[in-house]
Amino acid sequence: MIEEICVQLREKRKKMGYSLEEVVEKTKLHPTAIRDIEDGKLNKISPAYLKGFIRIYADFLGVDASEALRELSPGHVSPRKQQKREDQAGTGGPRQPRRRKVQIDWKKLFPPAARKLLARAVLALIALFLVIQAGRFIGRSVMGFFQRRSAEAPSVPAPRPQPVPAPRPEETPAAAAPRAEPVTASVTAKRNVFLRVKVDGKLLFEGVLRKGAVETWKGTSEIEFKISDGSAVYIEANGEPLPSLTSLRKPIKSLKIDASGISVTK
Repeated sequence: MIEEICVQLREKRKKMGYSLEEVVEKTKLHPTAIRDIEDGKLNKISPAYLKGFIRIYADFLGVDASEALRELSPGHVSPRKQQKREDQAGTGGPRQPRRRKVQIDWKKLFPPAARKLLARAVLALIALFLVIQAGRFIGRSVMGFFQRRSAEAPSVPAPRPQPVPAPRPEETPAAAAPRAEPVTASVTAKRNVFLRVKVDGKLLFEGVLRKGAVETWKGTSEIEFKISDGSAVYIEANGEPLPSLTSLRKPIKSLKIDASGISVTK
């Protein structure tokens, strides 16, 4: 039953056209928890929060999950587990005889001569280990000695560079392209907000930034943000505060920060 509810929740979300970011914003659940519920990986969620997460998600999508939640109640055994227990216990058939515990007499199993031989073998292994470690230490010491000797040896002076004739005007190479300046962005969450951060084209963060949290990212050329609520964040770019992105609770599809400036797509 619970597996069917997980599949039903995933199909209902897709049918209603909700993205993962929209569900996170509406339900305040973590994206990982939503994926685990839809994939049926309930063992990855703490039992203390599992029923609450499923109830919040099901109420948001309008799915009746009361029967499935009773299946998760303490002491409840699902039909599959009940059948498995009956198969293991052999319900309806003769009980299997209990196995007697076998007590091993270690003194008889290992007589004094065998114990002495085992002790000698253990001592031999310990001695071999110590010899190997000593050999490694001596080898490192010898290598360090030769490296110090080579470093102290007089170095051969490098040949003086020969003057290179200046190129003709028509052979002067084109000026090198200017190097990209590094970019820094700091985000402070006024409220819980969902962020997706790309630095130099690579995805570095995707999730909910909790209220009061401060995160900083550095890039060589560009930083791009996708924000579920533009009014829920305070942003500084290269040490300079940015004006409020929006006075209303509206998402920001793209906020790009690079050396040339800042561009916003709402």
